[in-house]
Amino acid sequence: GRAAAALAGPEITVVDASLGMLARARDGRGLAGVAGDAGRLPFRDDAVDAVAIVDAFHHLPDQDAALREVARVLAPGGALVIREFDPAHPLGRALVAAEHAIGMASRFRTPSDLAAAFDDVGLD
Repeated sequence: GRAAAALAGPEITVVDASLGMLARARDGRGLAGVAGDAGRLPFRDDAVDAVAIVDAFHHLPDQDAALREVARVLAPGGALVIREFDPAHPLGRALVAAEHAIGMASRFRTPSDLAAAFDDVGLD
């Protein structure tokens, strides 16, 4: 919701599996929201101009399915932005260690690994 609110506009839709997070986006930030799973996005093919995933990609249980879905729903010329910590950077290593220490099953990918995953689903 914080990232979507920064983009502000009538065409912004927050997708989250958590009804609580959707309520926060809707009630706290005035954003449209739809319950959904990143591996099965609730949008038609080629229907979305841009997708932003901010500090969340590492929490997705099936990152490759999410990327396939993004490739499916993005309109030609659309953009995907993923903001994540680089697990090879000292700050990224600290975040990975902290999340794993508290029992999170986070999976961070290096920029080159993400680029290869983009290629695998036809994103450039």
